[in-house]
Amino acid sequence: MKIIITIIFVLGLLPQSLLGWGRTGHRIVGKVAETYLTKNAKTQIKKLMGHHDLSRMSNWADEIKSDPNWQHANDWHWCTVPDGEDYEMGKHKGLAAEKVKEFINTLKNRKASKEDKQVALKFLVHLVGDLHQPLHVGNGNDRGGNDIRVKWFGEPTNLHSLWDTKLIDYQQLSYSEYVDYLLLNEDRGKIRQWQGDSLLTYVHESRDLRGQCYKFSKENLKWEYFYTNKRLLEQRLLQGGIRLSGELNRIFK
Repeated sequence: MKIIITIIFVLGLLPQSLLGWGRTGHRIVGKVAETYLTKNAKTQIKKLMGHHDLSRMSNWADEIKSDPNWQHANDWHWCTVPDGEDYEMGKHKGLAAEKVKEFINTLKNRKASKEDKQVALKFLVHLVGDLHQPLHVGNGNDRGGNDIRVKWFGEPTNLHSLWDTKLIDYQQLSYSEYVDYLLLNEDRGKIRQWQGDSLLTYVHESRDLRGQCYKFSKENLKWEYFYTNKRLLEQRLLQGGIRLSGELNRIFK
């Protein structure tokens, strides 16, 4: 019991900028990705992990933050690309994009241990999702919206937390229901295009799209903000899952 309480307490102290999409959001991304895995990818992932349920492993990278041995990974969940700039490795704070490249290389490396590949896969599933949350590609000024205080239907929060969890939870759908909803109007052309997109494509997209998150005139955000941003929210969750499937299909040919 003491261990459980300690874990909950530590997670409660973590800045929201470290948490990416909330648990439901990451499960959505994982489930969408699993839907578009090739047969070979599913087979190899199952051989590596014992299953190919990407939603099941999607939140591991957040859960381990309660482990002191993983404190060094806190900066792996986000990156910084100031307005008007392109991403440059090592230029600004946040290592998410660099780590995605690293974990892809680990999974492709025949000499890498099974344990290292398992860790790499769990991080990759999580970080590709993170980089599609627009505020996880920060401008360098407000910690990805964490310093922007707002209210959501009167409840005090911040802009980053709003995008991580509250906009998703507002629809009161389970992650599987949300995925079914997102895939109702499947566009095979877009799916093929998104699966082929590069890491820099979705990093720069988040840079360009994050400005919409800041467009509000009142501190107390309600229905209008949700409906204004609903399409963007759903598109980024869908793109995150489909692009993750593309990365995994290329790795596990």
